[in-house]
Amino acid sequence: MGEADSARYVDVTVGDIAHGGFCVGRAGDGRVVFARFALPGERVRVAVTREKSKLLYGDTVEVLEDSSSHRVDHSWEEAGPLGVGGADLGHVAFEWQTEWKKQVIEGALRRIGGEDLIQHMAENGVSVRVYPCEGDEVTQGWHTRTRVEFVADSQGRLGMTRPFSHDVVPLTSMPLAVPEIDELELFSGAWSGQLREGARVKAVATSGSDVCAVIDNQVFSAPRMRTEPFVREDVVVDGELYSYRLRAGGFWQIHRSGPEQLLRRVLQLSGVSAGDRVLELYCGAGLFTQALAVVVGSSGALEAFEGARSAVEDARANLRDMPWARVKTANIDASFIASRGEKECDIAIADPPRAGLGIEGARAFAQLPARSLLLISCDPAAMARDTATMVAAGRRVVTIESLDMFPNTHHVETLVVMR
Repeated sequence: MGEADSARYVDVTVGDIAHGGFCVGRAGDGRVVFARFALPGERVRVAVTREKSKLLYGDTVEVLEDSSSHRVDHSWEEAGPLGVGGADLGHVAFEWQTEWKKQVIEGALRRIGGEDLIQHMAENGVSVRVYPCEGDEVTQGWHTRTRVEFVADSQGRLGMTRPFSHDVVPLTSMPLAVPEIDELELFSGAWSGQLREGARVKAVATSGSDVCAVIDNQVFSAPRMRTEPFVREDVVVDGELYSYRLRAGGFWQIHRSGPEQLLRRVLQLSGVSAGDRVLELYCGAGLFTQALAVVVGSSGALEAFEGARSAVEDARANLRDMPWARVKTANIDASFIASRGEKECDIAIADPPRAGLGIEGARAFAQLPARSLLLISCDPAAMARDTATMVAAGRRVVTIESLDMFPNTHHVETLVVMR
């Protein structure tokens, strides 16, 4: 990559893994170095891409000594060192990526949750477990994403930005995406005439609709060919079909088998059964909501809340004829969560955005009158903080696990079950 010629370099031996796809070392001047594309124990040459008074960030451009046995050649050059973001674990052997993420989660629990939380987990026999998605070993975690996003450069070419940069790097391929997305021919130049500089493009391949591209909230099946704004996703779990209608540009789990495998774990870990009263916070388009409503049946009740009105509309459409399940728009904050404590509840599930529940929100969540709590978190630091808060409020951790729906990237989603 061209930036390497002007970069400043530091040589460093790296040790611990940090969230964000980094390994951590210390430069000769004492500053902490966060190095992408390194592995624990290696001595590497790092091209510095960002500097702070006490911190350096950069990409490993050469392994000098002690190359790790878990290192593999990065198979997507455009997303390798000094390239775009998006595949920062592409240099890690697929079978070791779950161990990498396990160490990230454990590190967050210890550093942010504190020793009291670690002791609590030990006393309750809880250890972190991370599982790959079934079938990913065939492709080594590549070609799994049903949603990928790009930005157009000044010539209408689609690309991504480098970390800590707004510069768009045009791409020629997207190995993270499922093969169906190739049908759009996004890198052929055919779309450039309708793309302004900075336009956001989301390519979408679903289980129940044709592949499409979302550009500035308009949906296209091919260049300049508009199509329906809604798509369909079909998810089969243990022989039960759940069918969803949602906006093409709306949120959905991006791994091809992620919705099925995540939904199965939510149903199992929550312990939900017929007749239960369920509270679901941050329900999105209703991936969990529909299945939970089916399980509790007409003898039970489900209340789901979401901040985005468009997602609430999708979730309502996906509940069909189940009047015992209701979805409402709400500003979900600590006071709102606390207000739900006035109603009877057997199971409470929360899937908040990256910032998590927050200390006050987690405390209110822990105090709900539910026999089982399930927290789904996409940020290890927020998860550790929220979990420690709920333990301090009197809850007991039963399970901490992750399904690796983001192979070859640092992203990790964690499920925490509490009683």
